[in-house]
Amino acid sequence: MKKLLVIAAVAACASHAQAQQISPGGLYAASASGSANGVSVNWVLGSLNSFSDLSVLPVRLISFEGKLNASGLSELHWKTAEEVNNLGFEIQKSLDGKSWELLAWVDGAGNSNTEHTYQYTDLAFTTTSYYRLRQVDMDDSYTYSKIVCVIPEKESLDRFYVYPNPSRENKVKIQMPERTQRLILFDLLGRKLGQFETPGTSYTITLPNTGSFLLQIDTPVGSKTTKLIFY
Repeated sequence: MKKLLVIAAVAACASHAQAQQISPGGLYAASASGSANGVSVNWVLGSLNSFSDLSVLPVRLISFEGKLNASGLSELHWKTAEEVNNLGFEIQKSLDGKSWELLAWVDGAGNSNTEHTYQYTDLAFTTTSYYRLRQVDMDDSYTYSKIVCVIPEKESLDRFYVYPNPSRENKVKIQMPERTQRLILFDLLGRKLGQFETPGTSYTITLPNTGSFLLQIDTPVGSKTTKLIFY
């Protein structure tokens, strides 16, 4: 059986983009990029040689995404357009995007030329998690999907804000997501004025003088910067 060629790059976690979009014509068998509810995915699955090769692909995966459900749990969805000798999918999970462990197994459709939709809910979801699929053929050959990332609300960068802003006082309060690693104060020229390690989810900072400043937070899922004005 011909091996699949999987081209993948780690997806950056994001929480503002809209639903996943499929590229025109399903270039290279199947490809997609986009994000939703704190999830980002960008992948290509298939053969780069020619479209004549598509008919021998064991599985045509046309989407793989994750999202927060109404209960705040991580919910994974994926869809196939065609399956040939597909034994099933091993769902793998990581807390750092590097070390992986088996989370669950979902049976495949075997042989099918119709669309199939799959779903799995991670009941042990408590913090930012990364997921990938290990698709296994009946001859034990396998390929990996792209990685997706799901971020709980408590760790979302959207929880970063400053008040009052603008401020007429030199002390301002800062709210941050859980697991914020550091808070950094810059002037508008990019010069660092202060750095505060593991500031928690709430912090009060004293500004050195009137003017405009930049506040940046660094977290395991990314960084975010906001402008602060002190009259």
